[in-house]
Amino acid sequence: MQLAPSPYLSHIIKHYLVLEHDEELQLNYRLFSDGNPGMVFYFKTPMMQYAGQHLSKHPTSFVYGQLTQYKNLICTGKLGMLVVVLQPHAIYALSRIAAYELNDSVANLNDVFGNGGIDLQDQILNAANIQSRIGYIESFLLKKLNHVHSPDSVFTGALKLINDHQGNISVACLLNILPVTERQLERKFKQFIGLGPKRFADTVKLQHFLKLLQKHPSRSNIAEAVYEGGYYDQAHLNNYFKKNIGITPTQYQASNNPLAINFIQTQAFL
Repeated sequence: MQLAPSPYLSHIIKHYLVLEHDEELQLNYRLFSDGNPGMVFYFKTPMMQYAGQHLSKHPTSFVYGQLTQYKNLICTGKLGMLVVVLQPHAIYALSRIAAYELNDSVANLNDVFGNGGIDLQDQILNAANIQSRIGYIESFLLKKLNHVHSPDSVFTGALKLINDHQGNISVACLLNILPVTERQLERKFKQFIGLGPKRFADTVKLQHFLKLLQKHPSRSNIAEAVYEGGYYDQAHLNNYFKKNIGITPTQYQASNNPLAINFIQTQAFL
């Protein structure tokens, strides 16, 4: 279930994602980048994550940064999970921690937000329902708005151009429009988002393609989505898909019970 944030926080929070089931089964999931960092709160069994050949258990709550490679997760019991999907630049805006420092990693709430993060975790774990949990999160973040560090106009201009073009815009084009050098733009994106402008644009482009797949559910219509999504051909897309998601577009379409556009249930890790 996806829920919208308060309008006062829409520049910080993209949306909330609530995931719940009461099955006592081992379920496999594949998570990959959607270009956004976030916060996770478990109120049932935390998931396990593969790190190479080893499994590690997620903390009860944490902040996560950008993903540069897909992750394999396992749910081993009842799932109750609230994900606060943040805007791409929100970690830097809220904490002034350079976003790239959290790439492919998780951080305890108190490491990012201080003692207030510990209090927030306790409130979430003891809350009676999702509405109360979201209320605590929004109250916590609203208090931080006076101290938010807003990115500069060059970065926000580049971000708008990438989103307006659904990722189909080159760095060269950005440099022709904006008063910035390539090195400066790269540094700004790494600081505010954690990814360079090309990598971020590619991620936005892939997310747009996945939304097109939802509009073209028939496997025979993948070629139509490939063209509309701005990819050269299906072979090029298949290679990019395999590298960044670990499966093909056809396998993605066949995946069971997608929890979110970048979070899918799989029968086995492919």
